[in-house]
Amino acid sequence: MASAGASGSSVNELASRLYDACLNQFPSDHLFYQQDLLGLNIVPKNDLALLLNCTQSLVDQKLFRLLQGKNDRLAWKIISRDDAEKNSHPLTHLFRLRDLSPDESLVYNVIHSTGRSGIWVRAIGNRTNLHKSILDRCLKSLESRSYIKSVHNVKFPSRKMYMLANLAPSEDVTGGAWFTDGVLDENFINSVAGFIEYSVSRKSWYEAPSSSDGPRNKRMKTADGSLAVKQEGAPKEYLPFPAGYQGYPTIPMLTAAVNESGITPVRLGEESITQLLEMLCYDNKLVSLNNGEFYKSVKNPEQVKSQQARKPRTDDAGIDDRLVKNGMTEAPCGNCPVFKLCAPGGAVSPESCEYFDPWLEKALGF
Repeated sequence: MASAGASGSSVNELASRLYDACLNQFPSDHLFYQQDLLGLNIVPKNDLALLLNCTQSLVDQKLFRLLQGKNDRLAWKIISRDDAEKNSHPLTHLFRLRDLSPDESLVYNVIHSTGRSGIWVRAIGNRTNLHKSILDRCLKSLESRSYIKSVHNVKFPSRKMYMLANLAPSEDVTGGAWFTDGVLDENFINSVAGFIEYSVSRKSWYEAPSSSDGPRNKRMKTADGSLAVKQEGAPKEYLPFPAGYQGYPTIPMLTAAVNESGITPVRLGEESITQLLEMLCYDNKLVSLNNGEFYKSVKNPEQVKSQQARKPRTDDAGIDDRLVKNGMTEAPCGNCPVFKLCAPGGAVSPESCEYFDPWLEKALGF
């Protein structure tokens, strides 16, 4: 065979030529199979044994990454020379990729292939076929040497995920600007949404000239019980802009306004603002015009300001429950703590329920 007499230097030379050909003729994220490498016509006579020697040499140099491809076929992924030689420890620069054991290298390669998305521990185990104790030891070693880090995924909060230590998680992992430490920040969302609604409202309505002849007099009682007269200006009247008006705000305009307002500690992108605009449209506070090119407010600025200044009630007095509850949650059975124990003739039964009749009387009004 051609590979029988191949010296180490000839294998390294072929491996270097093979690497350069892969780098020049394929994209950096291409997954190489044996047919791809043999098709480069670098290895003489398509000698498979010699090809495997070359790929193993590149794997040892951390220039190739060995992976499991489709249908469990052997595959490789190219690594740039800078990545292969770079130090992964940010302070001491003592650790190199070449220092990894075979098992650690296999685990690192799998995590590396997922980029900023990260990968679940169970998925790492499935792709590496390592025993759990070995996998845990590799992960602990890689994390202690700052090769990898664990991340919290908002979509799968119970899963332990890993990614490379020098990468920032994608928005799919962190949830974007609206999540803080993996928890939805409702106060922040409401604050920015209120600012957007008021900003859109100011661009959607104009103040009509007052039809009042002068200020109104309002009688009010003073602290000593006497009456005093206070002059009040006529209430502001707003009218919507006529058809064809082109001054409604756009997403870029609103994004710039939010970032310049100082209400957000982080700079928000247009995608984040678009999410809030869609939420406000769903809540019937804004209307999307021309397929989302412009946005219009349903309420005028005074109405929006009054609504945002109103403090939320702490009790249900005076509120029609039918506006905030459905039939099942309103009925006693819907939130009864012993609902599963309730049965005709039992210790807890519909006939002896002390909550059902009062609720029914309240609901029917008699």
